[in-house]
Amino acid sequence: MDILDHLIELAQIEGEIHTHCLFQGDWQSLQPSAGQNMGVFHIIVRGECEVIVNKEKILLKAGDIFFLPEGDLHYIQSRKFAENIQTLIDKRENGLFQVASNGVEKSDFEMFCGAFYYDKQSILFRILPHILHFSMYQTPIEQLVALFRIEAEGKAQFAGRSIINALSSVLFSYILRHYIEKHESKMGLLAVLQDKRLAVAVRAILQNPEKNWNMETLAEIANMSRANFIRVFQKKMDTTPGKFLSQVRMQQASMLLKTTQKNILTIALDIGYQSEAYFSRVFKQYYGISPNQYRKQGETDG
Repeated sequence: MDILDHLIELAQIEGEIHTHCLFQGDWQSLQPSAGQNMGVFHIIVRGECEVIVNKEKILLKAGDIFFLPEGDLHYIQSRKFAENIQTLIDKRENGLFQVASNGVEKSDFEMFCGAFYYDKQSILFRILPHILHFSMYQTPIEQLVALFRIEAEGKAQFAGRSIINALSSVLFSYILRHYIEKHESKMGLLAVLQDKRLAVAVRAILQNPEKNWNMETLAEIANMSRANFIRVFQKKMDTTPGKFLSQVRMQQASMLLKTTQKNILTIALDIGYQSEAYFSRVFKQYYGISPNQYRKQGETDG
């Protein structure tokens, strides 16, 4: 498992594609704010449109993916949409997707809409920009979208909601990898991942957060002096290696609380704490509630 796989696992990403849009002519669709811990995305399959987010207008065309990690309120509309035109959008269930259309039999625009849900304290989502927009052509994402279309057309023999959602989670991984490959950063987790020396230390923490890590050991892994390791890490990450380790441990604890029945002491020991009381205190500082409350909240939400 590489660094990104670990970060995706800790972020507890759950994806879904819920709407298949088929529009013709002039139309506009308001996309409300998605709420906490939820990003939204649109995949343009056919035609062109405009998206307006935070007063910025962006042109989308066939093959584009548009992702808002924070799920901001936005409008999607046909190009040169006349604001005095009211769009009546019909929504109906059709297999695994809700189909949205503006009451026409034929369409010149096709789009899939979906969402990613994630842990509210996710380290991973801090590296993403406010808006992510790129073409899926010549990427593995193109093949995923082809599978979505097969399902939307009712041609799939064995697909189901769980499969579509699993593919949506795979989609997130591809989106993330594409972004990291195409962008350089001087600050934040992305900058750390792109520094080969620091990346080795980060990988070690992610693989074994329960170890009794100290700065000397991490610096040695990074092949750096202790002072230089701490200085460079803190400059790029804007936090200390020790605080980063605590963040990883807390997200690991969050995942274990949600996915296992282990008691609190066992989870504390699993992630490197020798005291249940101390672990619970750190967890509450990070998530705002105790581990027991967090587990009960997850059971209620589920």
